Amino acid sequence: MLRPILSGSLAKWALLLSEFEINFVPQRAIKGQALANFLANHLVLPEWELIEEFPDEEIFLVEVLPPWEMYFDGVARRNGAGAGVLVISPRRDLLPYSFVLTQNCSNNEVEYQAILLGFGMAVEIKLPQLNIYDDSALVIKQLTGEFEVKKLELVPF
Repeated sequence: MLRPILSGSLAKWALLLSEFEINFVPQRAIKGQALANFLANHLVLPEWELIEEFPDEEIFLVEVLPPWEMYFDGVARRNGAGAGVLVISPRRDLLPYSFVLTQNCSNNEVEYQAILLGFGMAVEIKLPQLNIYDDSALVIKQLTGEFEVKKLELVPF
């Protein structure tokens, strides 16, 4: 007697069902042409009533939305530093936030403060996926690890 070789999830189910004396028999693959022939030979006649409702069951639909977006920027001047974060939902709702830093710092430090605030917002509202954009290629490449952070003040970020 030939037994098909079970692997992966089929083997797992066969093992679980064997405890209850239920034998799992995997179905053989149906060639595409055989399925097409069956459907051609068994047409649905117009007088047959098709039931399109599912009693006692709900149909679950999933809407795939694009990821959230976060834009951030910061600027440092002699008289202070400020930054802004803009989070955009998949439905294009805007969540803007801006702030002023009380200490003197470099432009990159302000950029890092802005992205930290943006990350905090993303964690707070539990964003499933987030694309991040900034005009500073240096900060982005430092965050992704492509560039090394050389200033000791920026290492904690």
